[in-house]
Amino acid sequence: MTFTENSESTMQSEKRTANTGQMLKDVLVQAKEEGRATFGIYECAQLLNTNSDDVTLCILPPGDVNDVTVHIHHTLMEAFCLENDIKLIKVDSLEKLEAVFSGTSNTDMLDCSCVLVTAPEKTDHTYNDLMDVTDGPVIEMPV
Repeated sequence: MTFTENSESTMQSEKRTANTGQMLKDVLVQAKEEGRATFGIYECAQLLNTNSDDVTLCILPPGDVNDVTVHIHHTLMEAFCLENDIKLIKVDSLEKLEAVFSGTSNTDMLDCSCVLVTAPEKTDHTYNDLMDVTDGPVIEMPV
């Protein structure tokens, strides 16, 4: 692989990551507006306990590395999502995730330590594209 090919590959990867972050933001805003988003680790665990079949997407921001409780919560959430075929997306920043909802009502009440999204009644292009993103690296949220 030449330097030019490597540079083009890197630029395409960065563009794809930015597009994925914007897609995620759009899906989350729409889910919040439609009442399909659940916020907070405790509320998310309750939803998974009672109605996990409707959950299609789990968003986890990075946790405090010094807080073992958060680490355990995230590990259990990841395991549950993997076991139940729920798409898991990790994002780069809790602050950026919270900023997605800064324009919506009751934002000071939102706990974005975990966000679950249930399936929309009618899927759109953005939602389908986001669900096709392969699991893996951390998604960089737009500012």
